[in-house]
Parts: sequence; C-alpha cells; structure tokens
Amino acid sequence: MGVADLVPGVSGGTIALVTGIYEELIASLARIGPERWHDFRRGGLRGLWRSINGSFLVAVFSGLLLAILTMAELMKWLLDNHRVVLWGFFFGLILASVPLVLMRLKRWRWRWLPWLLAGVGIGLGITLLGPGSTPEALWMIFLAGLIAVSAMVLPGISGSFLLLLMAQYETMVTAVVERDLLTIVVFAVGAVIGALSISRLLAALFRRHHDRTIALLTGFMLGSLNALWPWQYGIAERGGLAAHYWPWQFETVSGQAPQLAPVILAFLAGLILIGLFARIDLRSTRISSQV
Repeated sequence: MGVADLVPGVSGGTIALVTGIYEELIASLARIGPERWHDFRRGGLRGLWRSINGSFLVAVFSGLLLAILTMAELMKWLLDNHRVVLWGFFFGLILASVPLVLMRLKRWRWRWLPWLLAGVGIGLGITLLGPGSTPEALWMIFLAGLIAVSAMVLPGISGSFLLLLMAQYETMVTAVVERDLLTIVVFAVGAVIGALSISRLLAALFRRHHDRTIALLTGFMLGSLNALWPWQYGIAERGGLAAHYWPWQFETVSGQAPQLAPVILAFLAGLILIGLFARIDLRSTRISSQV
C-alpha cells in the first residue's frame, strides 16, 4: 500500500482490496473513537487493543510507513526516469484486479451495474481534473493530508494524484526525503483525521449495502486507469492533465522512446502479480471454510 500510494494514479486502497484486507482495515479503523473508552474501562489496555484490532492495524501501517520512508526516493527516480514503464506495471496490476474484486460480491445482480458505471464516471472525472495552485502554508499541508488520505482509502482514487492537483505532491516527497518533521507531522495529523472519518462512512456502507459498495469501488478502479495510460504527454509531465497517445505516436509528440517492450513486460508482471494474489486469496478462503 505504501509503494502504491507514492505513485500518482495508484491507490493504496486498491492494493488493500486486491490482497483481501480492505474490509477488515475499514472495520478496524471505524472502531477507533471515544466509544472505545468503555472497552478500556472493562478490559484495560488489552481490552482496548483487542477491540480496535490493534495488532492488525500496527502491521498494516508500520508496513505502509516503512515503504514510504524507504521507497520515496526510488519511486521519485522511477517517475522521473521510467514513468512509462512504471505506469505500464500499475495499469496491468489494476486492470487484472477488477475481476478479482468483483468476486467479492456476494451475488451479482444487474441492478449493481449503475453503481459500477457511477464509480467509473467519478474515477474518470477525478483523473481529468487539471492542476491548481495552493498556498504554501501549514494549514494547507494539514488539508492536503485530510483530503489525500481520505482518497487513498478508496480503491481507484489516488491520494498522490490529488496531491498533484493540490500542488502538494512534490512538497511532501521532498519533506520525506529531507526528513522535514514539522511538515510530515502536520500532514500526518490531517491524514489520521481523514482516514478515521472516511472509514466510518465506508464501514456503514459495507454493513448496509455491501454489493453496491463493492460495485462502486470497482468502478473507481476502472475509471482511474485513465491516469495510468503509459503513453501520455503534456501538462501531466509536471503533474496535471495530459493527452493520451498510442506508442507509435508518443515518440513523435514527446521526443521520448515509447519503450514498448519494457512496458509490455511491466504490464504482464502486473497481471502475474495479481494472479498470484488471487491464488493466495482462494487458498486462504478454502482453509478458512474448512476450519
């Protein structure tokens, strides 16, 4: 999730959904709040920890934080030097994820189709937004954390892409690389508030409208593929809206090699990785059913 969140156009929520931890993550986050005081009074720290699924949350967020701290510089280098290949990998990964996520529907019904299409429209609309300018102030960093992490929780809606639209992506990557603790802490506070808020909404949706919610989130993923088309060029090279081209057009327009073979290999690597996830998920499901 941490590596995915560093790439504009890719959502950490997508990775969570594909790996089968998404609903548990949302439910665990949604349980954090003042009402847990009763669990603390009854069972102390152990009771509180168990009630919020603390071990699971620590495992997820320590992995996410470790990836961000150790991979930010590498991902920045890949985006600067091998953007086309990197996007090819994530395009394949997300495209292959769609049928895997749809398998989480309890039962397919045609009335879920409008929800799927609505998700596609929202995801596509977000990727078509142009860049804006925002003030360089701590309150803006806080707001960026609040909005971006709320989006990161949603599969298909890239928090990094929203940071680009808010002109805060480079600021945050630089802050991580240079260990600017003040900027990181202010962003983190906004992120925590955003994650806890959106998780409560999603947890309620999963309880009451599970299949509609899965269909909507799958649509988000499909719509977000627009931001990951490998051969795009224009303002997006600086973080905004771009035109899309076929590989044979890309070199003429951009002056850059289309790297067709590496992109195809990266695309196939994304497909294979999702195939492995699917196999692991099916095996764990069988084991759970036997137990």
